[in-house]
Amino acid sequence: MEDRLQRWYRGKASHPDPDLQERRLFVAGLVNKSRMHSYAEQMNLPLPKRYAEGRSLDDLDFSTLPDRVVIKPNNLSNNKGVLLFDREREAFSGDDVPISERRAYVTRRLGPLELSTRGTTFIAEEFIQDFDDRFAIPRDFKVFVAGGRAHVVQVVDRNAKKVGCRHRFYSRDWVAFSEFQKTNAHGNRVAKPRHYRELLSLSDKIAHDIQCFMRLDFYITKRGVVFGEFTSYPNAGNKFTPLGSHVLCDLMDRFPDPF
Repeated sequence: MEDRLQRWYRGKASHPDPDLQERRLFVAGLVNKSRMHSYAEQMNLPLPKRYAEGRSLDDLDFSTLPDRVVIKPNNLSNNKGVLLFDREREAFSGDDVPISERRAYVTRRLGPLELSTRGTTFIAEEFIQDFDDRFAIPRDFKVFVAGGRAHVVQVVDRNAKKVGCRHRFYSRDWVAFSEFQKTNAHGNRVAKPRHYRELLSLSDKIAHDIQCFMRLDFYITKRGVVFGEFTSYPNAGNKFTPLGSHVLCDLMDRFPDPF
């Protein structure tokens, strides 16, 4: 992961083949949610409805946004700056936010990012509903791909307020791993989710195109699988258990980046 950080994002050891260097920069740039959106549309991937995107919060017309909406920056990770509005409540914080006060609330929460993070744009998009109505905040289904194929699936549940995130890792065949990552609480096993075959199909499609190790983040709704984003530097390679490190390092060793 550290080597990738240096090559992909800090300009170290440019590839001698200009075409492959260009491809490296393109794939590395897919972590930006605006660039990802264009790529996903070209690949005909199912996406959340996008209502607006602006270079500043003032560019978002809050009067036109639905009661349920996600507002987030296009270039940060770990859910930093992501606000989930379910009518008059922000789901992550539990804050009560009357719709009439939503603009002021967003400005207070995201204004510092607008000032401090160069090149940030702000996106308003559909607040996805999990296929299981028990989960107010939709679970993430994060798929680790390498060599043109999906290999590991991480399920992240952010609904347990007292313990924070719960997560569990599964093989492609939906066999649960034991402790895989040290951060967040270890979740209980869950049944293979609805639309799992579609999740694998979409993951394999993207993996076949990019041909490198990557984490692909999805949601699963009643209508099917929805693509969320790319993660090229998952957890910065840190805080995995010996098992998790072995599995992911093995993937990167067997399927090295082609650029």
